[in-house]
Amino acid sequence: MKLPFLATLLIATITIAGCAGGSKVVRSEYAYGCPAGADKIYSKEDLIKAKVEPAGSLHNIEVVDLRCATRAGLLRIDVDMRNESREERRVAYRLRWLDKDGMRAWDDESWKPLLINGNTLYTVTASSPSQDATDFRVVIMDQDK
Repeated sequence: MKLPFLATLLIATITIAGCAGGSKVVRSEYAYGCPAGADKIYSKEDLIKAKVEPAGSLHNIEVVDLRCATRAGLLRIDVDMRNESREERRVAYRLRWLDKDGMRAWDDESWKPLLINGNTLYTVTASSPSQDATDFRVVIMDQDK
């Protein structure tokens, strides 16, 4: 008699403990391969909002994907930008590299111009300049104004 009772009690305890832990979000320091830091990242859209800083308004240009990987101690990122208009668009971007404490790990990069043809996707690929740069922000500016 005691064995079925103990087995039922054990199953009930595990079930309750599993349900209680389901409401808590466990976060790591990385989301989708990219460093998340203190940002709350629950989706790819949250990651893009946390890592992309528009310098003014961006007409018809949208960042649609962001991927990260660490290779040889350096952070490598790919940023997919889509031109949603039929006209070609001129934009410029630069990367702000941050260290593990959120401070700048490298001098500001110069603006890099891009010409993105209409209705196309363009991928920007970059690697961190040093192993101290463990996080980043992508700053994008519209040059067609």
